[in-house]
Amino acid sequence: MSDPRRDALVEMEKVLSRRAFFIKIAKGAGAAAAYDRFGPRLFGAEDRTPAAKFDESLQIFGAFGRLVIPVDQDPGWATFEPEITQYGLDVYIRQVFALGNSLAFDGLTQAIVAVNEMAPLIRYGRKFLEMTTREQGDYLSNILVGNFENDGVGDILSFGSIFMLLGCKQTFFLNFPRHLATRGSEFQQLTGFTPKSGWDIMGFRGPVGPEEEDALRKRTLNAPELPGVDLRNPWI
Repeated sequence: MSDPRRDALVEMEKVLSRRAFFIKIAKGAGAAAAYDRFGPRLFGAEDRTPAAKFDESLQIFGAFGRLVIPVDQDPGWATFEPEITQYGLDVYIRQVFALGNSLAFDGLTQAIVAVNEMAPLIRYGRKFLEMTTREQGDYLSNILVGNFENDGVGDILSFGSIFMLLGCKQTFFLNFPRHLATRGSEFQQLTGFTPKSGWDIMGFRGPVGPEEEDALRKRTLNAPELPGVDLRNPWI
C-alpha cells in the first residue's frame, strides 16, 4: 500500500528536478531513504493533522528567515513578520518551487518539518525551534557542508534547508512587501519607503520613473533608423 508521506517526497523530487538549478540538490531517493529509516517520526507526531503540520512549517520557516536575514542597521525578516513568512511559504514556495503541485508542496513542507524534528533523532541536540540563534546557525552550517551525510539524513536536511534559504532570500530581496505592481500606474517606482525593503537595501533604483522615461524619449526622438530593423515588431 502506498504511503502518502513517502509519495510526497518522491513527487517533490520529480517536480524540482525539472529545473536545471535544482537538479544537483534534488535527490528524492535520499529523502525517501531517510523516511524509510525513521518513518513518521521524521515529521513529528504520526497523528498530526495537515493544518498542524503546516503551522509548524510556518514557524520553522519564520525562524529560518530571522536567522539568515537578521535585523541590523537595516530591516530584516522580522520587520515584516508575520506576513512575509506566510507569503514566502504559502505563495512563493508553493507556486514557484512546487509549481502549484499540492503533493510536491506537501513534500517540501515535510522536509522543512524534518529540519526541526531531525536533530534529536540523530542525537545532534534539541529541535531547531528550541535552539538558540547561535545553535541554529551551527546546525545550518553543518547541514550545508554535508556533515550529516553519514547519518543517512543529509539529503532531506539539505532539501529543507536549501529551499528555505532560497525562499527567504528571494522573497525578501524581490522587495516584499512592495513586490507587486501598482494597479493602473504607468510607472512602478517602489523605492524610498519606510521601512526600507529589499531594493532599498541593495541600492537598486528599480524601474524608470516619468522624468527618466521622458529624458530617454527625447534622447532617441531623432535617432536614425537602423537598416534591417523590422518596424512591424510591436516590441521596438
